[in-house]
Amino acid sequence: MSFLNRSRIAIAGALLLGTALSASAADVTFERLVNPEPGNWLSNNMTYDSNRYSTLDEINKDTVKGLKLAFAVPMAPPSQGSSFASSALQGTPLVEDGIMFTTDGWGRVYRIDMTQGDRGYIDWIMDPKTDPELATGLLNNRGVALYGDSIYSMSPDGRFIRTDKVTGEVKFEIETQQNPVEYFSMAPLAIDGMIIVGPGGGDGPMRGRLEARDPETGDLIWTFWTVPGPGEPGHESWKDEAWKVGGAATWVTGSYDVERNELVYGIGNPYPDFEPQKRPGDNLYSNSTVAVDAATGKINWHFQYTPNDAWDFDETGTMQLYTTEVRGKETKVVGHFARNGFFYNLDAGTGAYINGSQYSDKVTWTAGIDPKTGMPVEYDATKDVQTYIPETRLNASLFGPDAPDQSYCPYIEGGVNMYPTSYSPITKLNYGLGIEGCSFATRPEGEVLTGSLTAIDVATGTVAKKLDLTSTGRGGTIATAGRIVFGGSTNGDFFAVDDTTLERLWNINLGTTIDAPPITFTVDGKQYIAIMVGPGGIPLDFHKYAAMGTDPKADTYVNMQKSSTLYVFTL
Repeated sequence: MSFLNRSRIAIAGALLLGTALSASAADVTFERLVNPEPGNWLSNNMTYDSNRYSTLDEINKDTVKGLKLAFAVPMAPPSQGSSFASSALQGTPLVEDGIMFTTDGWGRVYRIDMTQGDRGYIDWIMDPKTDPELATGLLNNRGVALYGDSIYSMSPDGRFIRTDKVTGEVKFEIETQQNPVEYFSMAPLAIDGMIIVGPGGGDGPMRGRLEARDPETGDLIWTFWTVPGPGEPGHESWKDEAWKVGGAATWVTGSYDVERNELVYGIGNPYPDFEPQKRPGDNLYSNSTVAVDAATGKINWHFQYTPNDAWDFDETGTMQLYTTEVRGKETKVVGHFARNGFFYNLDAGTGAYINGSQYSDKVTWTAGIDPKTGMPVEYDATKDVQTYIPETRLNASLFGPDAPDQSYCPYIEGGVNMYPTSYSPITKLNYGLGIEGCSFATRPEGEVLTGSLTAIDVATGTVAKKLDLTSTGRGGTIATAGRIVFGGSTNGDFFAVDDTTLERLWNINLGTTIDAPPITFTVDGKQYIAIMVGPGGIPLDFHKYAAMGTDPKADTYVNMQKSSTLYVFTL
């Protein structure tokens, strides 16, 4: 299909509105991304450390009870591609001087003018015209990057697109898909002179990677292969030819250590997902945190959470950078709520395990993690196929008719899945929204899935406080200087809690499952909270989660309707 045939329609004559839309025309420089203005949200995790902490405090534990809906903006309704998946809103909107840039599941980019404060005007929509026949993966686009005068995004079918942030005009699009099973959901990360992207699709036969691309031309600068090939460090952890289709996708935006010029990313599960015997070895760098030299694309260090994984425990979730005291010395740490049910603190300079603990209520796949190494206690480096606790292994057709009646905990999505976590430098607590429950080959009647908001003491890596939720926690969290944490759940609750006690201070039910994280920003000095609501995704189905919870009328959640709306709140 030609570029002309894929040319974008900029809604409302945006090409004629260059002067009128100049409110966000200032370049987004690397210096601004390093030190973003408090009233703006300029990159996916707000700051490169991925702590999702805002210094805004007008909305605080004393005033939050007065939080009201300011306005709502309907977005394109969910729809289905050629695969089993329907589109969802899982992205983090970016805001610059009251102008929002966000995406829907099909990769459409929206410019929304919120400068009036009581409504949002959609100035234009850049539609990448994702081909439904090529939309074979999860239609969960997680946002854009702002850099210079442009917006950078990925279409679900693998095109890297640069769009003028004022006019909506497409400046280039570059095809990046290398394998038909690849799909693209990561919000790009802009650093100094580079845009970092990578594919999803690791539940199929592909080879994961991170790419650094030139923001001016889209040209490839370097590639880091998450499944190392011959001659690359870690290749020995794959036997035979399994590395060629080993999975280990990168589908969530990582962090950036500015001082070390180092990218810190989480890597997904190996393929085939539930059959470790077909890929003997530890299967690096699947289920790992990797630190990659941003100048060269070479690996500096890694830590693998679940070698030779058999449970689909992707570890693409947030890798947070903060400083805490380790053995009497202030140390930069990578903190991570692992999908396997444990929290980990790693040395940000070496990747060495510092401390951690179990945060999921129930973990059955291992008896625990070694307090010195952080490895599962059953791990045996001499084995090509790890056994761990064998009875927790389901067969490859996880929900198929021939699956044995076995189970494992935590649930297949975790623990905390890829939904972003947050850290408050005031409380020294790390906050993660998760699922409480187990996966079953055949789910017993009455077996529930609930949720939790867990606060981890980062000095010790242990659980400081936990709030039980009646349905699964999803979407992610933010923490603020107002001493509150915002989060959501599958029953539609959007809430604010005290950042120390986790007491619920404010709640509104938005009518359907929340899959996206909140953000906060200012317009004319006034603080706002925004969240996109629009469930979709995999055939496990959003309503089944809520219907398996413990709400008084949980069974009625099977009737929840899919809708796509941006909600904005203020005092």
